[in-house]
Amino acid sequence: MVKRLITLALLCVMSAGLLQAQTQDTPYTGKEKTEQDSKPVVFRDRLIMDIYHSFWMGMPTQVSHMKFDPGFNISAIWDFKIKEKPLALGLGVGVSYYTQYSNALLRYDKTDDLMRYYILPESVKYKLLKMNYLNVNIPLEFRYRHPNGFKFTVGARVGLICEVSQKYKGQDPFSVSDTAMYKNLHMEHKMKYNVDVYARIGWKFINAYYSFQATPLFTVGKGPKIYPMSVGISLSLF
Repeated sequence: MVKRLITLALLCVMSAGLLQAQTQDTPYTGKEKTEQDSKPVVFRDRLIMDIYHSFWMGMPTQVSHMKFDPGFNISAIWDFKIKEKPLALGLGVGVSYYTQYSNALLRYDKTDDLMRYYILPESVKYKLLKMNYLNVNIPLEFRYRHPNGFKFTVGARVGLICEVSQKYKGQDPFSVSDTAMYKNLHMEHKMKYNVDVYARIGWKFINAYYSFQATPLFTVGKGPKIYPMSVGISLSLF
């Protein structure tokens, strides 16, 4: 999965580089108006990185999860100015990564055909128990920029869920005298797509970030009704 993340991130950076090569105009350059000003142009905020903590909604009350579940989103955006107004539409491609640390194994129950959390007994000691969630997505944004650098963005993303997995390292839950280290990729009934809404507000290259995933991670009735709500900061790299 790490290789996939690196590859997708590099693709975003390369896309942003191509966008930057198309034009050097930004809303802060003050370049003289031309006949092209009334047409959509590409400018600023081409590569954006969101760094956040996720609150996992819908978690079973019995499951104890960590206070910090870090993640990130990287997006390469085509930015189209709306005539001569401080408004723009953004359309692009991105990748989002989420984590979830807890005290429960997420496993498939063949008997009931369900995905379930299985809480580890306190007698089982472990160093790592983490769920990874990765998707690639298409963001669509409505943007407002004031000439002094103030910015506000609202948007929505439709994504394809690439991976839901869980890593474990510690005593073997079935034989505490042994140790175990494995990655569980057998996640039945995970959704194929996701939809989330988000907003950014800030000044020039730094913003506050909020997102809410409107779709659950697993098919309704076939797994836990979990979905992330994230808060963090956003950096406009180009």
